[in-house]
Amino acid sequence: MKKSYLYIAMMALSATFTACKKDVEKRFYDPDKLNATVTDVIPGLFTQLLTTNKIFVQDYGEWYYLLNGGTSITGYEQVAQRYISYRYDWFSSYNDLVSGNGFDDFAISGQGFFESSYTRLKNYETIKDSVDLRTGQLKSDGDVYLKLATFIKLYQCGKLVDFFNSIPYFDAFQGTKGGPQYLFPKYDDPKQVYQSIIADLGTLVNTLPTAFAQMSDPAKIIFQQQDYAFKGDISKWVAFINFTRLKMLVRIAGVEEAYAKPLIQETLSKPLPATDLTWGMWYKIDVLSGGTWQRGLYENTYASFIPNIIMKRLNYGDSTYQRGIDDPRLPVIAMPTKFRDYRGVSANIEEQEALYNSGQRYYPYADNLASSLAQNAKSTYSHITLHRNENMPVYMVTRGEVDLLLAEIALKGLGNTGKDAGDHIKDEVVHSTDFWYSINQLSTYGRGTADSLLYPTKPGGDTVETWGNKIKAKFLAAPTLDDKMEILMQQKYIHLNLLQPYELWAELRRTRHPKLEPFTWHANVWKPMPERVHYPTVELTNNPDNFSKVANENNTTSPIFWVPADKRGVLPYWNNYNYE
Repeated sequence: MKKSYLYIAMMALSATFTACKKDVEKRFYDPDKLNATVTDVIPGLFTQLLTTNKIFVQDYGEWYYLLNGGTSITGYEQVAQRYISYRYDWFSSYNDLVSGNGFDDFAISGQGFFESSYTRLKNYETIKDSVDLRTGQLKSDGDVYLKLATFIKLYQCGKLVDFFNSIPYFDAFQGTKGGPQYLFPKYDDPKQVYQSIIADLGTLVNTLPTAFAQMSDPAKIIFQQQDYAFKGDISKWVAFINFTRLKMLVRIAGVEEAYAKPLIQETLSKPLPATDLTWGMWYKIDVLSGGTWQRGLYENTYASFIPNIIMKRLNYGDSTYQRGIDDPRLPVIAMPTKFRDYRGVSANIEEQEALYNSGQRYYPYADNLASSLAQNAKSTYSHITLHRNENMPVYMVTRGEVDLLLAEIALKGLGNTGKDAGDHIKDEVVHSTDFWYSINQLSTYGRGTADSLLYPTKPGGDTVETWGNKIKAKFLAAPTLDDKMEILMQQKYIHLNLLQPYELWAELRRTRHPKLEPFTWHANVWKPMPERVHYPTVELTNNPDNFSKVANENNTTSPIFWVPADKRGVLPYWNNYNYE
C-alpha cells in the first residue's frame, strides 16, 4: 500500500520555497490538523523532537538567566562574567551556596529544564507506542525514528543526571502504560541510570545501521528530509551516539573504573565523529527577538566578558595579539578592546574596581560595533562570531572535543586510542582553530566594519601547527597527571567556551580543572564551588512521596555521583592571581 508521510514541505518541494518556523509548526507538527491523506505522523514527530528547545537547540529563557546577573553557572564556572565592580552590590553574597542569594540556579531550576525535559520527550513515547503496534515493512520504516528518538531521550536524561543526580527514569517515558507509578514515577539511583543509558547507547550503535538498511527506499527519502541534523546520514548518527557513550563512560570511570575500562575499549573500536557535527535550522536565527539562545546572549552582552582563566591562556604574550605567541583562535573568539588589544575580566574585584573608577568603562550592547570598539576596556566574546551570528549552527560535537576526550583516555590509561595524549592535545588545537574560524566566517554582521580585525584570515597551517606543538610541549612538561589535566581542561574551556557552558560545568565538577580565580570582595577571598542545581518546586507538590526520598539532594552543595572520591571537597582555585 502506498503510504503518505508527514514531512517538512519546504524541504520536499524546492530550495526556493521558504516558511517561517511558526508556519511549519502549524502545518506539520499538530496531529489534530493533519489532512485525511496523512497516515504516518512519526517522521514529523521525530523532527519536532530533534528541533525542540532545551535539548540540542538552546533556549532563550535559560540563556537569559544563565548570563544576566553574573551569579549563575557561567559566572561561577568563570566562562563568562560581568565587568564587576562594587556598583554590583549583589555580589556581596557570592560565597553563599545555601540560601539562593549567592549561586543562582534559576536558569535551570526556575526555567523548566527538569519538567520540560519530560514533556518535550513525550514524542518519544508516541513514536514508541506507534512503532510497537506495527508489523512488516511499516514497522521497519518506523524503527530508525524510534531508535533515534530513544537516543534523544537517553541524551537528555544523561544531562538531567549531570544537573540533578537522582531523576525519575525507569518508570518514566512509559507512554500508554497505566498506573500511578508511571504518572508520578520514583527517583532512581543516578549510577544505575547512567549504566542503563550506556548499555542502551551501545545497543543503538550496533543496531542502527541494520535498521536503516531495512528501510524502504521511499522511507529513506523521507528520512533524509526529516533529519535536520545529518540529512539521513546514519553513519554520523552512529558516530555521535558512540561519542556520547564514550563521554559518559569517561565520566563514570572516576567512580567505577573496573566497569568502565572494558566498555571504553569496546567503544573506541566503533566509529567516532571524523568531522564537526553541526547543523542549521530551516530559518535564520533572529538574534534580536527570536526564541533561541543567541537572543539571550545578545540581550546580556554586558555579562559576556571573557574571564582571565580563559583570556590568559589565549593571550600568552602582552595584551596585543601576536601571531606565534598567542593562540590563533583569540581574534575570532574575543572582541578587541578600545586599546586594540585583548583583556579579560578578573575575579579580584579590588583591582577591577580601581580600573573601572579610573575610566576603563565599556559599551554594554552588541548593536553598534563602532561604539564597542571605541569604548570597551575589556573583551567580551566576539559580537561577530557569537552575539550576532544569524547563521550560528546547532552544536552536537566537534573534532576538537573528541580529541580532548581521547587525550584524557590516553593520559589516564583508560583505553588504547592509538595516539599519545600529547598528540591528541595538538590535534585539538588544529581542529579547534578550524572550527572557530569557520563559525566566524558564517556570520554576516558588520561586514565592512573593521573586517581585518573582526573577520581575520585564518593563520596558515604552519602557524597553527606551531601553536599546537607549543601546547603539546606544555602538556608533556607538566610533572603530574593532575598538572596535565589542568592543561587539558584549559584547552576544553578555550574550545567550548560560551558555546557549551553546561558541558564545561560538568567537567569542572568532575575533574576540578581548570583552576579558577579566587573571588575577592572588600578583602574577603572566596572560593565557592556549586555542585548541582535545585529540583523545581513543582516536584515538591506534584510528586511529594517520591520526592521526599531525594529531598536531601535538593541543594547546590551535594556532588553528583560521578565526582571521584579524591575530588570531593577539592576547591578548584588558584591560591592567588599570579598564575600562568
